[in-house]
Amino acid sequence: MIRTSSLLVSIFVCAWGLFWGPVVSAQETPRIMGEPIPHEQVLSTERYQDCGLRKRAVNAFVSHRPAPKRSRQTASTIEVNYGPNFTPEAREAFERAVDIWESHISSPVPIQVDASYEALGAGVLAAAGPNNFYGVDASGNGKVDDIVGDALRDAIVGEDPSPQETDIIVNVNSQRDDWHFGPGDAPSGTIDFTSVALHELGHGLNYIGLFSLDQGRGEYFSDTVEGNRVVGVYDRQVLEEQGSGTLRALTNTSIYPNPSEDLGEALTSGQLFFGGAASEATAALGDGPPRPKLYAPTPFAEGSSIAHLDESAYPFETRNALMTPRINQAETNRQPGPILCGQFRDMGWPLGMGCQQYFRTLFAVSVEEDPGQSGSRTLSWREASDANIQEYVVDRRYFDGAFEEIKRVDASEVSGSSLTVENLGIGTFTFRLRWVQGDSTVISPERVRDTIAVRDVAPRISSRDAQERGTINLSWTVPPGTSSDFVYRIERREGRDGPFEPVASVPQGTDAGEEERKRYTAERQTPGRYEYRVRAEDEAGNAVTSAAREVEVDFEGDVYALGPYPNPVRETASFDLTARESQSMQVEVYNTLGKRVYREEREVRPQDPTFLSIDVSQWASGVYFLRLRGEGSVGQTRKMVVAH
Repeated sequence: MIRTSSLLVSIFVCAWGLFWGPVVSAQETPRIMGEPIPHEQVLSTERYQDCGLRKRAVNAFVSHRPAPKRSRQTASTIEVNYGPNFTPEAREAFERAVDIWESHISSPVPIQVDASYEALGAGVLAAAGPNNFYGVDASGNGKVDDIVGDALRDAIVGEDPSPQETDIIVNVNSQRDDWHFGPGDAPSGTIDFTSVALHELGHGLNYIGLFSLDQGRGEYFSDTVEGNRVVGVYDRQVLEEQGSGTLRALTNTSIYPNPSEDLGEALTSGQLFFGGAASEATAALGDGPPRPKLYAPTPFAEGSSIAHLDESAYPFETRNALMTPRINQAETNRQPGPILCGQFRDMGWPLGMGCQQYFRTLFAVSVEEDPGQSGSRTLSWREASDANIQEYVVDRRYFDGAFEEIKRVDASEVSGSSLTVENLGIGTFTFRLRWVQGDSTVISPERVRDTIAVRDVAPRISSRDAQERGTINLSWTVPPGTSSDFVYRIERREGRDGPFEPVASVPQGTDAGEEERKRYTAERQTPGRYEYRVRAEDEAGNAVTSAAREVEVDFEGDVYALGPYPNPVRETASFDLTARESQSMQVEVYNTLGKRVYREEREVRPQDPTFLSIDVSQWASGVYFLRLRGEGSVGQTRKMVVAH
């Protein structure tokens, strides 16, 4: 019999997930071991009233939706017993979440849900979790492997020993006045009810952690069955990444005693990840870390820590945002996402078609610059161990044009699941990787996108004139394969905060079969800081812009001033001004009698060349004295002659 530990784990989680299940032979039968553990002995009752999911009062205006449900895609049945306060519109919104889960997980028996709609208090959205927990021998070898909740237990063992008993408890807050119940996207200022219900059902399906923190000591629920120490199936896969890049399981008691301060420090380290083959495969489908990063802030956030994906690694724009601890206003997220499917698979869930889409013969296609040749890109991917691919085909789309085949390679000629496409030239490209299997069928394509701009942009000062102005020589490399259609427009930013402005164009070249070096010269540049970039634009208006590069024309002293010019002045007196530090500059003009005839105060940003002009068209001809004075800098006086 499973004996509960003395600790009442006071953590409940809001998130969603999926897993690579154990391989079971015909002679091995998964089975339940020990008696059920009521959720009150594993998770505190309070956590079933507030799982830690919080509203963020910012309108996201984003929508993630799964493919439309078809009857043949449904792999499980979820039956909901609604409480008496559930309104018709709340039921409809909840059923949409049920439909999504029915196509993403596979269970041989119906999953029973008790859903209540009641007052939970200000700030709370909802909460959920399994009704009971069980020790399960998933491999059928006679040894208990993990502690799992009701629904996952049934999916692993293939039957429900208590079909009339509730599997999942869901409580939703009826006090809120900002719920969006409709089938469309949530409008401004509202929280999508279906998205929250999808999130909470995920908890009930076992996306839960049994960790807690009390006065600096971390702890988690565990027990011993027939001599085997057992922990939660989710907890077993939580890893801490060390500075060296190595990973350590938080349930390794030789490193993190349970309980201990060492475990407490790990729980708030911000370096926790979910380990597993399927999780890492689906993490590779996005732009985040190589394995799912978990939410582990300092201080520990009860109900949110560990059992969510990290908010910064998976912002609301991404398709994995459903698993984070925050939901924005106007965020419609009705797609479990690839990482969730990977985690569920690693925890033992058989998957429905909604999740199986992420586990294909070929997946995780990426593109990166070929270090050996400018203007080339290398496509890399992963393959299933049983893949039988005969040929690879690469299609390319240039900007928003049509796809065209550019490379076809026999599988025997491909080494390391990667191949290189040469001499692409400048542009934004979408690559479509197709493959032909042993039966000659072409499999659905995987797509990646990348941009090639001019490279090695290098501004440098070649000389200085008598007024300390510099000549800036700008050069850049055009990659091979670039069309002669391109014109290169030079853009410059003065100082640190101003906009980039066009300053010149360099004409087209010839079709570049090899790298081509181009140049532009800017003479008499006032001292200060500049950034240059090159925008390449073709005749159709397609354009890509290089990274910006900085150059600084230095000067002596705190303030640089050139002018007035021309001198003598007829209509307008102009001068250039640069300050080393941000300050307010006073510009004053006096006549020969000492009377001030002009005054202006100008805010000058650091290292930002500033052009000033004074209208003297109404002044009498004669000699004037222009005085520049800044905060903490020595004033400068210049003689100016006005001649009409």
